Order: sequence, then C-alpha cells, then structure tokens
Amino acid sequence: MDNKFIFKLRVYIEDTDYGQMVYHANYLKYFERARSEWADQAGFGLDWQKAHKVFFVVHSAKIDFLKPARLFEELEVISRITSVGKASIHFAQYLRLVEDPDKILCKAEVRVATVNENTRACALPKAPFFDSMRRLLQ
Repeated sequence: MDNKFIFKLRVYIEDTDYGQMVYHANYLKYFERARSEWADQAGFGLDWQKAHKVFFVVHSAKIDFLKPARLFEELEVISRITSVGKASIHFAQYLRLVEDPDKILCKAEVRVATVNENTRACALPKAPFFDSMRRLLQ
C-alpha cells in the first residue's frame, strides 16, 4: 500500500454555511472520514481495533484554512502517515479540488493516540502492526 491515501468526496448543502462555503468544522469531519477509510483499507479498521483492544482517537490537530471549498465541488483528501510512535500515529492531510489538484484548500497535522477499552493510553501492538506501518512510511 502506498503511503499516500486519497479519499474523494463531494460538498453537499448540509456541509455549507449561508454563503455556500464549507463550514469550518466540517473540514475536520472530512479528514476524519479519510483516516477512517485508510484504517479500513489498511486492515486496521474497527474490527481490528476491537480484536486488539486498541482504539485510535484524535489527540491533537493543527488545521490551516487556505481557501474555501464550495457547494457541489468534488474534493479529495490526501492523507499521509508522517511518523509512528510507541502509542501514536502522525498524519499530514490536505484537501484539494479534484479538477485542480494543485489548489490546496485546507491542511492539517493530526496526531492520533491509541487507547484501550477503558480509554487509557496504551502502546500500539508490536507485530505485525509496526511492520505494516514501516512499509507505509517508505
């Protein structure tokens, strides 16, 4: 699997404010959807998390709003893992227009922490998780 994951979406009226621009909080939802889809496709979705009793939760996010996304636009969230720690995964994500991929609308750096079923911090499973993560970082 490539280190870069692409998630496509379309802006609907429910995503926008009165000016038909994406409401700022919805960018975080778009980034979350992309990470969730990545986890499912990489084999680390909710079933894997339940089986290993390790769950991914957002610890922190830094977001830069560069240009507005607008009603009915076709967008892509590009997600890339930048590092994997003992109990965290760091993502770089950005949102762009499908028709103009050089036009970046929003960027985020997201740190995802791992917790157990009691929501206490816990380490990521060693193998095969770290082997898979190393391959994704190449």
